[in-house]
Amino acid sequence: MRVYFTVDTECSMGGAWSHPGRRPIGASRRIFCRIGEEDFGIPLLTRMMTTFGFRATYFVETLATRCLGESDTRPVFEFLLRQQQDVQLHIHPVFRQYADFQKAQDECVEYRGPQPMDLIGHMGANVQMELLEESIEHFETFAGYRPAAFRAGCFAGSLSTMKCLHRLGILVDSSFNPCYHPAVSFPERPLEPNLVQNIEGVWEIPVTVARTRLSQAYNGYKFADCTSLSFPEIRSMLEASVRAGQEHFVIVFHSFSAVKTKDETYAQIRPNRIVIRRLKRLFQYLAGHGGHYQVETMGNIAQCPEALHSVSSARAIANLGFVNAAKRQAVQWVNNAYWL
Repeated sequence: MRVYFTVDTECSMGGAWSHPGRRPIGASRRIFCRIGEEDFGIPLLTRMMTTFGFRATYFVETLATRCLGESDTRPVFEFLLRQQQDVQLHIHPVFRQYADFQKAQDECVEYRGPQPMDLIGHMGANVQMELLEESIEHFETFAGYRPAAFRAGCFAGSLSTMKCLHRLGILVDSSFNPCYHPAVSFPERPLEPNLVQNIEGVWEIPVTVARTRLSQAYNGYKFADCTSLSFPEIRSMLEASVRAGQEHFVIVFHSFSAVKTKDETYAQIRPNRIVIRRLKRLFQYLAGHGGHYQVETMGNIAQCPEALHSVSSARAIANLGFVNAAKRQAVQWVNNAYWL
């Protein structure tokens, strides 16, 4: 089974909309997550994965360049490409809107941006194309190539988004997250969880989910993410998928997931040791079971579409055990205290 470790790599508004004195938070704090002389963001992830010979797909958000400048975005691409990681495209339209809002303020004119503010798939097709074309232009400037894979911010893809991606030559999408369907993720169509399928000429490799009865679930699901699931829970999802013959398994992470922040400004951050331990155990497990799992990237699979054309409909939707889920919930309740 192909396992994709995907990292949404993005800056943050940091409350800039509601607090005029603030500015969006740049790469140093939100992507590199620098604490003293050590980085707990993407440098930590690349170090850990390189130890086991793995590569991740980093979906890098580029519209923040409008707010923070090329000097903030460029080092992210330079670092990841130097580390030979798979870099693909991510979009949060809110950064473009914030830049347009600031420009309107400077020119003393009224600003009315598209709504909803950060859900690209819910916007008109023309607006989506404009945002995608701009983000790809930034991407090519920094990467030197066009992206082959995409993930919408907030998992807010849609059928119209897929049509736009197809027109732009992007072959693979990983935006569908059943936890957020139908309000946010693919609202127009009842897609099947954990099933790879071709939509509007683009291959959708969805975020992998499991069922849970705990109250923290979204839509009755939890998705594979080391910040919200324990290692035993993710392992049970992986094992269930292998038994069922599922061929593709997508894990989600964020550039800032291995740190805890005191507030939304990221002025004070600490390492999240529990999440870091989960990551290490996950990578050790995957490396120790190479006969079952092949850690793959979205960029590679986009270059081998025959592997998707022949994909089977076999899949599993694991049920997370109550005991492990309850233990994890208790641990996370304690861990959420910033100073612990």
